[in-house]
Amino acid sequence: MQNSLVRSILPYVVGLAIAIALYIAAGQFEYSAREGQLGPGAWPRLAILLLGASCLFELGRRLIAGNRDATGFIEVFDREPDAEAPEPVYPKLLIGGVVLMGVYAVAVPFLGFILGTFLFLAAFMYVGRFRDHRVIWGASFAVTVLCGVLFLRIAYVSLPRGIAPFDRITDVFFLIPGI
Repeated sequence: MQNSLVRSILPYVVGLAIAIALYIAAGQFEYSAREGQLGPGAWPRLAILLLGASCLFELGRRLIAGNRDATGFIEVFDREPDAEAPEPVYPKLLIGGVVLMGVYAVAVPFLGFILGTFLFLAAFMYVGRFRDHRVIWGASFAVTVLCGVLFLRIAYVSLPRGIAPFDRITDVFFLIPGI
């Protein structure tokens, strides 16, 4: 195998291994089964299956195509800059986004899903250098409400409520009629 092919499939092999490990771990949740309701591992397992399927798809595509016309995360840094129009690369924005996701994961148990997601989405757009404040806060609100309705009202997923006084935001969310 060519070195470039190995480098191009490595992230997807690692992603597939992580997906398999997470899928197994998500099946180990202990809970009291209720008739007619999904268990706590159903939605995470579905998301993990999608992650694994996308990794398998990309692995197959790269192996069948022999890495021709297959570019991804690693290849972006290996390309020679085009003399006509060099493509800007912003590694600080990437690092900022990754750090922000880590902060989100740590903050959600304290702030709760609703408030944590709202603030995360707004902060993520600011880190990404988007500066239309009305769009940032409006989109953050809309996506948070949609996710809240999807997870709390349709899928009945138990999401972190947060600690006092932040848990009251989730309570208010349940009191809004029509949501």
